[in-house]
Amino acid sequence: MTNILEAILHIAELPILNVDQITFGNNRITSVGDGLEIFVKNAFSNNFNTTDESTKITKYAEVFSYEGSQTRPPDLMIKGGDAIEVKKTESILSELQLNSSHPKAKLFANSHLINNHCRTCEKWEEKDIIYAIGHVPKSSKILSSLWLVYGNIYAADDDVYTNLKATVAESLENTPEINFSETKELGRVNYVDPLKITNMRIRGMWLLQPPVKVFNYVYTYNTKLKFQLVAIVPNDKYNSFPIESRNKIEKSVNDKLSIQAVKIKNPNNPVHLMDCKLITIKTEND
Repeated sequence: MTNILEAILHIAELPILNVDQITFGNNRITSVGDGLEIFVKNAFSNNFNTTDESTKITKYAEVFSYEGSQTRPPDLMIKGGDAIEVKKTESILSELQLNSSHPKAKLFANSHLINNHCRTCEKWEEKDIIYAIGHVPKSSKILSSLWLVYGNIYAADDDVYTNLKATVAESLENTPEINFSETKELGRVNYVDPLKITNMRIRGMWLLQPPVKVFNYVYTYNTKLKFQLVAIVPNDKYNSFPIESRNKIEKSVNDKLSIQAVKIKNPNNPVHLMDCKLITIKTEND
């Protein structure tokens, strides 16, 4: 079974990091966002050097149990492994737009935010989630950086976000001037106008600070590098991976790759520090 350590090793071996040099059947990918998602997909399935489309599809089916839609998380799920949410930014400092899906420490099978295909693609109750955040500068198709961050060091527990949603909904419901009804989003205000023909749909639009800001106390982003990968893996997660994967990354002779111990603020209690591994790949400009 693949994992984040194997994906990092596959990326470390790449000489060029273009996200547009990807074909799907006879059609070239036109969206850089789609290209980034396939880049991540290839990293986890070791498909970078696979040229035969049939072989590539077979490897995807062996590795992944689910490939998501654009409107609901996650983008990918590894069979018996982690979920992956891919986000692309054109500016390294831009907030991540999560839209109606709040940040997640973990992914749960009973969440109303996932669809039934995701819920039933394999037998599971909860999965760790990796946020894969790629920076592709505007007017460029070159991957400048990629962050791989586990949700439980990036997002608070679910009830932090769902309690806020409930508070906002309750406030609207208790406002006598409006006719409010609950929905799977924040809610809906009915009969806004005198004719009672207009309703207002209320959605939460969640924005998340990028990891380059959130984790700047353990990693300083270097704008002079051609490419940098930054992965932050909690120690308990790291130690759960097969010894073969850990040995490969710890004994790698690739001079672009390094691994070190860091302490990360717990999203639920920032004064409690979590032991993590910081794994980086740094490629200098030619």
